[in-house]
Amino acid sequence: MQMNSSCFNLDINFDIEALYTTNIVTAVVNSVFSLTAVLGNFVIIMAYQRTPSLHCPANTLLCCLALSDFIVGLLAQPSFVAHKGEIQRNVNMYCATRIITETAGYIACGVSILTLTPISIERYFAVYFHLRYKEIVTNFRALETVGILWFTMSLVAGARFFSMKDGKKFKTVTIPILFSSLIITISPYSRVYMQVRRHQRCIQDQEKSARIKSSESRDAERKSVVTMTDILGLFVFSNEPMIAVVITHKVTGYTRSVKEAYIYVSTIVFVCSSINPMIYCWRTTEIR
Repeated sequence: MQMNSSCFNLDINFDIEALYTTNIVTAVVNSVFSLTAVLGNFVIIMAYQRTPSLHCPANTLLCCLALSDFIVGLLAQPSFVAHKGEIQRNVNMYCATRIITETAGYIACGVSILTLTPISIERYFAVYFHLRYKEIVTNFRALETVGILWFTMSLVAGARFFSMKDGKKFKTVTIPILFSSLIITISPYSRVYMQVRRHQRCIQDQEKSARIKSSESRDAERKSVVTMTDILGLFVFSNEPMIAVVITHKVTGYTRSVKEAYIYVSTIVFVCSSINPMIYCWRTTEIR
């Protein structure tokens, strides 16, 4: 039985029988990874807070990413699991929990994607303007930038229910912003990565005893760039399918196939919130 309705401006398609297995599997996966996202990112945030040596702009931005992932595990994933109450055809619970999922998910994941841009710019300044780096890039400016991103995404998410009554208008605004952010982020990263590789080759040609301090500094830069490259790759891998599904939804409507694709790609995006803390610990000695 299929029933189409609406919850505010959210399309609803209760094609329950066809998606029963999909709902059960993704509910179990998100239940497990919700716990790992909360615990893993909480550890990262506490490690940053309690370790003064980590209080630099690069780690501050990294901690802000961890906060976004923490919100995903704390709010978006549990509500995603709860709105599978559609299996019992509980429309009221489905509507309420889906609003929480959509709002928390868009804000937290949106902030995560947008935060990659200031991170790439911070790494660019660290490599190309290292003599003026401490003057230009500060913890306060990093926090101020992330605060603006949280405010902007919260404003856009709120406008979805109060101004943008048509859900298509919301997607028309948000998708180009997030996609452009990912594209803009790639350019500084590629230049920084190539520059760090050049530095690394130069250092290897120098005598170790004379260049040990510079070598340690460049090695730290290389590790930082590799860490953020891994995170960027993970975000691109997880969010490109979501963008493709959103475009398909816009063209074909909220069909059963589109809904099933949404469920799976949303799960992939949410699971990344549990993988990111592992990357931080694997790549960053100070955090580990």
